[in-house]
Amino acid sequence: MNTPARIALTGIALLTMLGLASAAPSHSSGNSVSQPPARGGQIGPDIVAWNIAGGVSYQDIEYYGSADMNGDGVLYGGYAMATISCNWGDIPAGWYGGTNQAPLIAMNAYRLKQGRFEQIGISWLKHSFCALSESGCGTCQSTDCDTLGIGCADTYWAGLNQGGSGPRSVVNAYLGEYPYPFGLSNSGPGATRGNLVIANSDVEPSQNNGARYFFEGQYVCPDEAPWGNQFNNASWREVNFSSVGSVSHISATNVEPAIRSWKQINPNVVETDVMVPADGLLVCSALVTDLGNGMYRYEYALYNQNCHRSVGAFSVPIPQNATIENVGFHDINYHSGEVLDGTDWPGFVEPTGHVLWATQTYGENTNANALRWGSLYNFRFDVNAEPIEGQLELGLFRPGGDPQVLVSTVIPTGTFIDPCEQPLGDCPTDINGDYVVSVNDLLAVISEWGTCGDGTFRPASDVDDDCCVTVNDLLLVISDWGMTCAPVGACCLPDGSCLEVSVVDCEDADGSWNGQDTSCSWANCPQPGACCLDLENCQDMLEAECDLLGGIFRGQGTECASTDCGQSEYNDDCEEAWFATDGIIEFSTVSATTDGDEHSQCKWGGQTYNDIWFHYTASCSGTLVLSTCDTVDYDSDLVCYEGWDCNNLTFLGCNDDGSGCGGYSSYLEVPVVAGEPYTIRVGGWESGDAGSGTLLIECGGGD
Repeated sequence: MNTPARIALTGIALLTMLGLASAAPSHSSGNSVSQPPARGGQIGPDIVAWNIAGGVSYQDIEYYGSADMNGDGVLYGGYAMATISCNWGDIPAGWYGGTNQAPLIAMNAYRLKQGRFEQIGISWLKHSFCALSESGCGTCQSTDCDTLGIGCADTYWAGLNQGGSGPRSVVNAYLGEYPYPFGLSNSGPGATRGNLVIANSDVEPSQNNGARYFFEGQYVCPDEAPWGNQFNNASWREVNFSSVGSVSHISATNVEPAIRSWKQINPNVVETDVMVPADGLLVCSALVTDLGNGMYRYEYALYNQNCHRSVGAFSVPIPQNATIENVGFHDINYHSGEVLDGTDWPGFVEPTGHVLWATQTYGENTNANALRWGSLYNFRFDVNAEPIEGQLELGLFRPGGDPQVLVSTVIPTGTFIDPCEQPLGDCPTDINGDYVVSVNDLLAVISEWGTCGDGTFRPASDVDDDCCVTVNDLLLVISDWGMTCAPVGACCLPDGSCLEVSVVDCEDADGSWNGQDTSCSWANCPQPGACCLDLENCQDMLEAECDLLGGIFRGQGTECASTDCGQSEYNDDCEEAWFATDGIIEFSTVSATTDGDEHSQCKWGGQTYNDIWFHYTASCSGTLVLSTCDTVDYDSDLVCYEGWDCNNLTFLGCNDDGSGCGGYSSYLEVPVVAGEPYTIRVGGWESGDAGSGTLLIECGGGD
C-alpha cells in the first residue's frame, strides 16, 4: 500500500505514520460502521477508532515476546496493534504533539470462554502526535499536522503504538484531561513494558479450547467533551490466537466497545447502559444460567468506558436465607509500574440480603483497585433463586455527587424458593455428581436415611421428588445402577465439527469438551490440518494430536493431499525454498522472518519483509508472470532472481503494488529462459506485513 507521500517526510516516526492509507469507505474496508451517522446541527470534533489491527487484506498486530514480569514464573506476552482514527465531526480535532492537547490511544484484550466474557489484557497509552490527513473514512478536508481534518483518517501502526508511555491513572477519560509530561514512566522487561500485556496461559490454544478473543482500541481526545462526542471512541475486532506469538484478526472492525460482542454472540445476555450523571458511560452485561435443582448461575460483566468517578462497589440483592455458592470475582492486572493497586475485591453475603464486592474507599486509598476507564470486571455467584427484572447497585469510587447509581438488569427473585418445589436435575440418582450411578450414590442415600427438607433445603439423596429420603429413593438408585449421566456442553470433534453432548459422550468420541452449558455457536473449535509424521507419512488431524505424535503440523485447514512432507516445514529461508512449478500455490508468511537483501531498484526502501522462498525451473523462454493480485490478505511484495545459489542470486525484478490489483497485492513480469533456474521471493511491504493467499506462476510463450 504505497504512495509517494511515504517518501515526502523525513524521520522514522513520520515515515512510519504515513505508511498506511485507509481503504475506501464501505463495509469491505474492514469496518462494521464505515461512515459517520447522519446528524443534524453542528457536531464538533468527533474521533472514532475507525479501524484497528490492520485492514481487510493485511494484518498489523505485533508480538514482542514473553517475560516473567513479577518474578513468580508466570509468563506474559507483549503485543501491540495498529489503530486508525477518523474525524466524523465537522470541526478539525486538535493533535498537538508534546502537549496535553493530543489524543491518547489505549489497547485492551478480552476473552469469551465457556460463556464468560472477561478482560485479559491492558496497555499503557500511546501519546499521539502529528495527525496526517489520510483518505478512506470520508471526504477528507486536509489540515496541517496539528489537527485531524474533517473526514480524515490518521494511522498509527502497531510498531508506533507499542511501548506506551502514558499511565492510565492520571487520565480523566470523560473530559479528555491529563497532565503532560506524565510524571510517571513505564518500567519492566522490554517485551511487555507499556505494551498490551496478556498472560500466556490465557491465550495458549491447548489451554483455551473453544475460546474466542477480541482486541479493542480506544482514543481519549481532549477537545470532544464540550460537544458530548466522547462516547464512540472505542472499537473492537475479533482475533484468533494460533499460538501465543501468532495472532490475527478474523472479523471487521466494529465501532463500539468490545463488551457489545458478548450479546451479539449470545442473545441471552442482558445489556444495560448506565450514564453516570455529569460523568461517563458504564455498560453492565448479565447472563443467568439454569444449573438445575433450583440453582442458577449469575454472571455480571461491568465495563467502564470513560466514567472518571469509577466504580468501587457492586451489590446484588438476593432473597433472605437463600443458598449462595461460588461467589467469584475477576479483574485485570495493571503492569509496567502503574501505581494503581491490583488487590481483588472480596465478595461476601451481607445479612441484609445482598452479595457485595468492594475495594477500599477513596478516602482509604486513592489508588485502590476501582473499576476505572477502559477496563472490565466480573462478578458471579450461584443461588437458588430465579431471575427477574430488577436493580443492582453500584458504589462510585470518587466523590462528586450521588455515591450510588442503580442498574436495571436481571437479579435473583426477592422471594425465597423452597428447593423442594423446584424440579429435579437431569440425573437425580447421580447423587455425588461423578456422572455415574454407583455404590457411592447408594451410600449417600443410606447416610441421609429419614432426612426431610424443612423449606430451606432439599436432601441431596431425595431422588423421587417427595423431599424425604426413604426406601423409594434407594430403589430408584438401584434401578439406575451403572447408568452414566452428565451435563451437556459443546464438544469439539477431531474433524473440526461440534456437538452439544455430555462430557462422557464427548470423551467417547475422542472430542474435547468445552464445559457445562457451553454452546457450539461460540465454541470456535480448532480445525484439523496436515500433520507430517516423517518425510513421507502424512495424516490429517488436530494440532494437539499431531504434537503428541511428534509430528509437524502444517496449519489449520491444510490437507495431506496437497502437502509435500519431503519439503521443509516452512520455506522461510532461501536455503529451505520449496520447489514450485507453473500453476497456483497456496502460501502463508504469518510466521516468516526477514532474510533477503534490500534492493535499491525496489520502491519504498527496497526491503521485502517477512519473506518466504521458492525455486522454479522455467518451462518456457519468454515472460514469467508472478502474481498475488487480489489473492492475498495483506500488503505483499514479489521479487525474482536468476539462479538457485542463495549466496549468488542475480536480481531480476520486484513489485509492490500491481496495477489494478486490490488490497496492495502484487504483479511481476520478468524475462526467463526455458530450463534455467530461478528463485522467487514472496514477502510484505513493511515489517509485520504478513498473511496468506495464493501465488500464480505462469510462463508465457517464447519468441
